[in-house]
Amino acid sequence: MTTSTPWASRRRAQGAPSALWLLAAALSLLAACGDTARTGPGRPDSGGADEGPLPPLSSSGRWFTDAAGRTVLFHGFNEVAKSPPFYPAAFGFGEDDAAFLAREGFNMIRLGVDFRGLMPAPGEIDEDYIGHLRETAHVLARHRIFVLLDFHQDGFAPLFNGNGLPDWMAITDGLPNPPEAVFPLYYVQNPAMQRAFEHFWANSPGPGGVGLQDYFVQGVEQVVAAFADDPWVIGYELMNEPWPGADWGSCVEPGGCAALEQRLLVPFQRRVGGAARAIAPDRFVFVEPFVLFNFGRAPTTLPGRGPGLALSFHSYAIDEAGEEAVLRLGASAAERDGAPVLVTEFGATTDARKLDRLAGQMERNLLPWLDWSYDESIIADHDLPASPGNLRRPAAFDALVRPYPVAITGTPTALAFDLESKTLDFAYDAWSRDPGDLTTVVHVPSRHYPAGYAVAVDGAGVTSAPCAEHLTLRNTPGARRVRLRLTPSPAGCP
Repeated sequence: MTTSTPWASRRRAQGAPSALWLLAAALSLLAACGDTARTGPGRPDSGGADEGPLPPLSSSGRWFTDAAGRTVLFHGFNEVAKSPPFYPAAFGFGEDDAAFLAREGFNMIRLGVDFRGLMPAPGEIDEDYIGHLRETAHVLARHRIFVLLDFHQDGFAPLFNGNGLPDWMAITDGLPNPPEAVFPLYYVQNPAMQRAFEHFWANSPGPGGVGLQDYFVQGVEQVVAAFADDPWVIGYELMNEPWPGADWGSCVEPGGCAALEQRLLVPFQRRVGGAARAIAPDRFVFVEPFVLFNFGRAPTTLPGRGPGLALSFHSYAIDEAGEEAVLRLGASAAERDGAPVLVTEFGATTDARKLDRLAGQMERNLLPWLDWSYDESIIADHDLPASPGNLRRPAAFDALVRPYPVAITGTPTALAFDLESKTLDFAYDAWSRDPGDLTTVVHVPSRHYPAGYAVAVDGAGVTSAPCAEHLTLRNTPGARRVRLRLTPSPAGCP
């Protein structure tokens, strides 16, 4: 960590009510009322298979799969710089952070791309900005951490007390822009912002008569081209938490946003995602529903059945029933469309009990996840090295550091970790084919098993050393189902 420059706060001050909770509550009330990559990270050989997933990734139905065909699960964080110069390394994120995260078992970072840094003036790409993002991706790859590049926005642009897009992309038609409207309620309080979103979805002409989405495509193409040869970059999330505009009310009705998604998001996804896939056809295009989906009130028609599409969504419901609902709706949409799925945000808190509950819900739904966020919720002092002694709240981090399978020679069917007893239960349907030398890999964090762990397994044999950080299992020939229970070992390890 090299600087004391504060991170721009995205969600809330510590101890304050969740901003997205407030937005959900308000919406409920309103509804009731009416260098090149070739010199960076390389492709690991099969010798790294016992350490985790091998890039490049692909998919099978709702599951991500690695180069060896194993099912892959992710635990990770968001890392999004929202103030100039808009890249994490400027605020101290570096080698120590990547090493620390890898040691604790995290294998993905959602790396934010801010269009203010990418295209500060119409049509002008800042290649140095892209270079800084690539340097961070290379650092993460050296520690076997995958990267999802996220074109991030909240509230469209600074003009509306937001971030992500430059003010020159905001067309308001002179509608009121109340300065007191701030995150998150500005989505429903600010007519100028709503109109800016509507012009963006319509690809209205911006500076020089060029369509706003056409400018967006130019920026996306430059980023995709810069990362096209990096096997640790799995793909691109086209827009964080999109908002439909003034016509948002249907999204809180039982039918949800289906018509708005098809009219606004699907054409955007085809235009921008198609441009990305034309450059990097082996990378995923992550599609996120309108932000109101994240409260668990209604289903989504996304991601659709196009090649390379993946569903991303967030869990920010106002109660446990909503939390369970949004995960169920997300998993169902992915299964319906045969597309992989990733929870790209949840948490935004240092409440350990809440984080444990949310992580447990995602385990029950067999969903990979990325917490919000490393910079805001985890590290206490960015001037100090990333370490267990430099945590904002150790109990919160403990709730997120969990044993879990990272690469599976089969299809997961059950997953649960009890934080109090430190017991992991995991089951999967084994491959019908011979896995050869390939193993299922389970990351076991020493944070929860300082004296070691005991393993009970049926349908597979343990191939790793006692109490290894990566527990590896080889399916027993003919076994159809593998069951694993992992518990602390009071006697320690041999």
